[in-house]
Amino acid sequence: GGGVGSFDAAAAKAVPGVVDVIEIPHGVAVVAENFWAARNGRQALTVSWDPKQWGDLSSDGITRMLRDLAGKGADARNDGDAAKAAASAAKRVEAVYETPYLAHATMEPLNCTADVRPDRCEIWVSTQAQTSSVRAAARITGLSDDQITLHTLFLGGGFGRRSQTDFVEDAVHLSKALGKPVKVVYTREDDMHAGFYRPVTYNELVGGLDAD
Repeated sequence: GGGVGSFDAAAAKAVPGVVDVIEIPHGVAVVAENFWAARNGRQALTVSWDPKQWGDLSSDGITRMLRDLAGKGADARNDGDAAKAAASAAKRVEAVYETPYLAHATMEPLNCTADVRPDRCEIWVSTQAQTSSVRAAARITGLSDDQITLHTLFLGGGFGRRSQTDFVEDAVHLSKALGKPVKVVYTREDDMHAGFYRPVTYNELVGGLDAD
């Protein structure tokens, strides 16, 4: 729910090769003649983020929330009387398994090239979500689905991360704003720092053994 509070583009625009600095729905993009110039401009960019209501969220806080919720969910299946059996067992075994939020760390950095024209939009992207990518492009451009052409490239590792369309949307927004083809590349730092993660889990297991 957070977003950009404000940003200062002066230092980024002073980097040789940087063409423009543009705010888009997912953040701020540095547009340059090549990736190295864009990366250096991105490093020089000063952004003040507005975290909104989740600014104080932490891993410890998430663990506490999940611990409080454990055992309060819906029963998917309930055979016999597990609670009674565990309580009367000769030996009780308990375990908690947790996994944190984890970046997918795809082998190929997230990237997408888009070319938005008044009557069409062409996209080149490694994606697990062709349909939602086309629909996102149609929503951004105002074009119909049949005016969007999507070229699916080799995946470069997906692991679920490329089922999201944020990096596709970034490219479409930028190409639409600039009126020319744009290739978006997420730095490894940005990909690890923010985005869509593998979900956090908290599992409490209880088992009972008889005397044998």
